[in-house]
This record gives sequence, structure tokens and C-alpha cells, in this order.
Amino acid sequence: MAEPVTISRLGFRDNRIPIDQAARAGSMRQARDGSMLWWGGTDTPLPGVVPPRIPTTVKVALSPVRPGHTVTVEYRVNGGAICQAIGLSEPRVRDEKARVFRAILPGQSGGLVEFLPVLRIAGQPISPRLGESVECSRYHVRCGAAPVEAAESAATPSAELAGGPRWDWNTSFLGTFTIAIREELVGTLADGIRVNWHFTEGRFVGPDLEGAFLPGSTDWMRIRPDGVAMVEVMGCLQTPTGARVHYSNRGILELGADGYTRALRGEFDPLPPFVGTPTFATADKKLEWLNRAQCLAVGKVDMKALVVAYDVYLVQVGGRKYSR
Repeated sequence: MAEPVTISRLGFRDNRIPIDQAARAGSMRQARDGSMLWWGGTDTPLPGVVPPRIPTTVKVALSPVRPGHTVTVEYRVNGGAICQAIGLSEPRVRDEKARVFRAILPGQSGGLVEFLPVLRIAGQPISPRLGESVECSRYHVRCGAAPVEAAESAATPSAELAGGPRWDWNTSFLGTFTIAIREELVGTLADGIRVNWHFTEGRFVGPDLEGAFLPGSTDWMRIRPDGVAMVEVMGCLQTPTGARVHYSNRGILELGADGYTRALRGEFDPLPPFVGTPTFATADKKLEWLNRAQCLAVGKVDMKALVVAYDVYLVQVGGRKYSR
């Protein structure tokens, strides 16, 4: 087992993890970016013995949480191949800078399950992995064990039969875009009305990322006859440190059932809603995690002021919604 957490081991120089919370933790690991993972304490209890074929919940606390952070739990059964379960973020714990992730390990027929939580950024591990460490947590699977927390999820009908979702997922806030645009009407073509919206000014501001659009960034938009505008943004962001990030965002702008007819006259709703799917690409080493980020953008366009304003969230896929 990993060594119990003590106050002296944590190093509270920056007070990122509260003392009373750390004292309740059972095991911990520090990641390369300075973040702390802990589990097996009061807020993150671990199972000791689990009944056969019952999925098992492992809760892991993380502080601080940064954009691109995800938690997986690597595990192996009876010394076999190493597998992993993806953690789903739960509501924040007492410290607003800490968060609990819940991973569900599949039910086993019996034996010893060894596991170790791993912190990742944009999919890449930045804390010790199960195959690299001789110390790990474990629980036994055998008959006669008391039910565990995950048994409730095993009692739900299958998603295929119930018509429900099969996978947990979560989002973390990445930042906001505010973009001033200029219209360049191409005209009515065979596939709809083509309008280019050139960025005259644009900024992205987030907790850990900031940048401005460089000249040439444009939305190459097509308005379909059903009033749905297909957005296709290509642009380049530059951060205050000089790093450049290629930005792509495709989505839809809802102009209404009569949006096409009104667009022919140059008329638009004052605040049509926009939903997009941004991705990034960069050669900057410190921002490499953006290359693996798939995001969701939601917001509206002020068609009178010609200003686009939307929020961007990083999408994280969790574990399967287990069923019997």
C-alpha cells in the first residue's frame, strides 16, 4: 500500500490542499505539475472486500484542477494485464480548488484487484503508473462480502434496453471567446448563401490560457435553405508569450425556419444561438495538451453589433454506465 499521508509529506507552502482534508486522506501521489492525488480517506473511501461480478467505485481527490486534467484508475486482476477506468468529475469538495473523480472498475469473478490512480493532462500520464510502482492499493473479490457502493449502478437496466446513455461524460471550463466580425457577402450559390465573416478583433480568455486572433481569421459560413447556418472557422491565436495556436471550429448557427429567406434580404435575428466544436493545434511544448482537446462551444451572436460571444468547455469521456 502507499504510505499514509501526513502533514509533513504534503508541503503546504502554497496552501493548495487544506490541512484537515489532507489529514483524512489515506494514500497520495504527486504529479509532475505539482498537483496532488489522494484516495482512501474520509472523502474518498476504498473497498476492502467486494462481492463477485459487482462493479466497484474508486474515488480520487485532486488539487488543484487545471484545464486538460483527467484522472484514470489503472488496475490489474490477479497480476494480469493492466487496464484502466476513466474517472468522472463529481461536485467540488470542501476546498474549491479540489475535486473528486469517480471511476468504476468492472466486476470480477474473484481474486485480488490492484489499482493506482493516475493523473493525465490531455491524455498523457503525469503521475506514477501502476506498472512503474511497486506500491499500489488493492481489494479482494470473494463471495460473502457486503454490498459496495457500485452495486446500485449494477441494478439498473441496460442502456440498450432502456434507450438511455451508455457512457458518463463531463466538461471543464476552458475560457471565453469574444470576436468582432466584418461581413463579406459572396452570394447565393448552389449549396446556399455564402457569407464570409472576417475577424476584425478577437480574444480568448480563460483561467490558464489567453490569446488574441491574428489577422486573417475568418468564419466561412454557408446558410442552408432550412435556415441553419453552417459555421466553419479557421484562425490563429497568439498567446502573450508568443505561442501560436491554430484554431478550428465547426458548428451551427440557428437562424430560424425563415432564416434563409430573411438572409437573402440581409435580415437576421438579433441574437441567434451558436453551438460549435473547437479543436486546437500548436507546436508550443507547454500547450501540447491542446492538441488532444475536443471542446464544446456555446453562445450567441449579436447581429446588430456584429460581435460573437461564446464559452468553451473541454469534453472528457468517463466510464461506461454499467448494467446487469
